[in-house]
Amino acid sequence: MKDPFESKIKSLVEDFSYDYDPQAWDALSKKLPNAKPGLSWLGKFGIASMLALVVGIIGWNLAANQNQKESANNATQVAKNKTQTAEKSNLSAAQETPKSNTQTKSKANQNSPTIAPNNATNQGWTQFTQEVVADPDWYLTPIALRQQAAALPVISDNWHDDSGQMPQVQEIPLAQDMPSNQIPGNHQTPCKGPKIVLDVDAINYEDGTPRIRVNLETNGSDITWSASGTLINKKSRSVDLMAFKGQTYTITTEAQLDGCKSAEKIKVTANEDYNLLAVNAFNPQSRDERNATFMPYALTIRDLRFELIVLDPDNGAVVFKSVDAQNAWDGIDQRTGQMVPAQKAYIWKVVLQEALPNEKTTYSGTIVRI
Repeated sequence: MKDPFESKIKSLVEDFSYDYDPQAWDALSKKLPNAKPGLSWLGKFGIASMLALVVGIIGWNLAANQNQKESANNATQVAKNKTQTAEKSNLSAAQETPKSNTQTKSKANQNSPTIAPNNATNQGWTQFTQEVVADPDWYLTPIALRQQAAALPVISDNWHDDSGQMPQVQEIPLAQDMPSNQIPGNHQTPCKGPKIVLDVDAINYEDGTPRIRVNLETNGSDITWSASGTLINKKSRSVDLMAFKGQTYTITTEAQLDGCKSAEKIKVTANEDYNLLAVNAFNPQSRDERNATFMPYALTIRDLRFELIVLDPDNGAVVFKSVDAQNAWDGIDQRTGQMVPAQKAYIWKVVLQEALPNEKTTYSGTIVRI
């Protein structure tokens, strides 16, 4: 139903037309203004817009090319300035380094080598290239300059002297290879060693020998001792001086701290010679056994072998003899079995079989019976 209806309406519309009078159309055409030749204002506006767009694109391209050229020129100038700064720094470092004893020509000492010509014989030559250790941004001056051997052969423009030999190239050492006192601007500070304080105890005979204990206070290490006398029982911070003779001894100690050494000395005086701590009188009638007999006291506490003899000063005859510290002389003359006379000085003599280092082997003295 719908399709026949629509088809009918469509056919009516398509076939409809108005009747018009051609003479009326001609009369109306004569009243219209005449059209001017050329483009309309809309065409002109379009052409002007296109031209402006083309000119803008061309100008932008020219400005971009100019900016690129200026950027390239600036980068080239910056690189050139950096290179000139590095060359000046290298020249300053080379002038400050010690001069070589080998006489070379001026061009041979230049740091910038050149590759040998193709017709030159390069066999046996060694290339020396320059290594500059500096801040990565090149804002600081180079801190080291050194010549290093490379694999490629090179020779300079004037590569031989009058003798035909190639001049030697001066090697500039690195700062860490130079002594600290030769590095420019480096002033060596004095070496400061550890603090040392020595203290001396009074002489003692606890083991029957004359010992003087020397004590050390220090913040150092590697301690060493030396003396004009005999030192025994050496320890890190104490030592014993054997004062066998009545004299003044000098004791020296050394220590170090961080590679710096210090030394200190002290003088100690022993008032008398060591004589086995023997007394010079005894009383056989004394109730104190220590005073009733005679035996050098050191022999009673020292573990060593010895021989004690007592002589008559009149004729040198032996009055008493013993090899045992417990067998002391009680005043009896072994020749007669009688008590020796009182107030008479007898001579005693001790021979040691096992003396200490630098100790004498024979001691002697006098003893009086009271």
